[in-house]
Amino acid sequence: MKKRYLYGKDINSLPRLNYDVLVVGSGIAGLYAAINIDTSLKCAVITKMDIEHCNSYLAQGGIASVISPEDNFESHIEDTMRAGAGLCDREAVEVLVAEGPENIKALVELDVPFDTNPEGELQITREGGHSFRRIVHCGGDATGRETTRRLGQIALERKNTEVLMTTYLIDIITDDETDKLIGALVSDIDGNMKVILAPAVIMCTGGIGYLYKYTTNPRVAVGDGIASAARAGAIIENMEMVQFHPTTLIAPSKSDRLFLISEAVRGEGGILRNSEGTAFMDGAHPLKDLAPRDIVTRGILAELKRSGEENVFLDVSSMTEEFFSHRFPTIYNECHRFGVKVPEESIPIRPAQHYLMGGIKTDLNGMTNIDGLYACGEAACTGIHGANRLASNSVLECLVFGRRAALDINNKHRDRIPDDVILPIGESCEGKPLSPTEIIEIREKIRFTMTEYVGPFRRPRELEMAVQILEEIKDKIATTSLEYHDQFEVYSMAESALMIARGALARKESIGAHTVVED
Repeated sequence: MKKRYLYGKDINSLPRLNYDVLVVGSGIAGLYAAINIDTSLKCAVITKMDIEHCNSYLAQGGIASVISPEDNFESHIEDTMRAGAGLCDREAVEVLVAEGPENIKALVELDVPFDTNPEGELQITREGGHSFRRIVHCGGDATGRETTRRLGQIALERKNTEVLMTTYLIDIITDDETDKLIGALVSDIDGNMKVILAPAVIMCTGGIGYLYKYTTNPRVAVGDGIASAARAGAIIENMEMVQFHPTTLIAPSKSDRLFLISEAVRGEGGILRNSEGTAFMDGAHPLKDLAPRDIVTRGILAELKRSGEENVFLDVSSMTEEFFSHRFPTIYNECHRFGVKVPEESIPIRPAQHYLMGGIKTDLNGMTNIDGLYACGEAACTGIHGANRLASNSVLECLVFGRRAALDINNKHRDRIPDDVILPIGESCEGKPLSPTEIIEIREKIRFTMTEYVGPFRRPRELEMAVQILEEIKDKIATTSLEYHDQFEVYSMAESALMIARGALARKESIGAHTVVED
């Protein structure tokens, strides 16, 4: 059963807000897009919780861009294409790389607190898959936090921009006959619904990490933005390309989110070793521990299968405590909090879900096949990442395409949606609403299914099982009355999970992060 709208009741009597632009999501992509919207346009930014609860805020490594005189555009392009394993859109990659430096310069001018050397120049480091040092960072390993904070301050100060906290996207609204974009149906934390009218909507809703049991993503990353765009008719592409980060800290924690050990730690000399002390990535790839993430992840999982152990170790003893605590203060403090006395002690690590390379397909201006509907950041499939994201290209993508989307909107001069527009009505359902207990059970069944059957290694038989299970879950939810956020969310979770599983089953050959294992 396929639903166009999750909310099946007449929404024409709901309160309406009218804007020129609606930005959905308050990560770096959403905030940077918002502050690049012309001040003559009225802009709303909605966010599920607040600015600090997003993947951008958690980003440690930095932003990749050609800055040093030793580096060059062609090298960055080729590194990105190589990591993407043949699925990158070269034109999009060329745009990303060419416009990277000017966007870094823009952030510097906006007083984003990048780390600098004693001469006042940007401090540059190296990460996996990069041929040169080209990663700029803030607060050592707090680039996402510091960048998001600063962009959030700027957005909140803009007179043409209104930030609506604890506001959830339910549906993208289009005209039934013309498919013209009308706006969005949203709900606040108390379940009060309203319609936001807007001729331009930028989807910056992040990834799908919470579909998996082990993830570095926050609880809000469930793929519901991608699912809502799909229901509206947007093209969704490469959903099966799910990246698993090779190094997350193994430690007792009550959090659903695993703590990520940045790739930059290996860029500064960290070495992966097994319990016997062997550097097992030697000989596995020319770049050894700095190989692309999919290769390192498979190397670690192969080593765990061989040894039967729960984790391998990241040896950081080549760094002094002074250097490590200054360069990676967040990682240093988190490790010590759990009793790992870095750098003299090695960090116990294993892979976990981290990033989605696929998503809502866009052009070079971030626009989808629906006029006025844009997508940026992790929710988008711009063609940059292909089958495997190159480290620290993600934040750069947020900047380059967030700005491009904003500039395209500025140039299009779309008319406001009339306040009295007649809104479409979803198909009503008289089924009994899901109870809170049922929602929890379904959510955990989705996460178990994705973790067990749609992980780094994919077996056709298990993928068939996953598709069947997820179809049954989605069809079951579709027969119930959906009225509140948790009910909307779990349906979107099932939709996004199903897109990933179906995509994985359809792609028969291994490529990048998608590894097919014969039954």
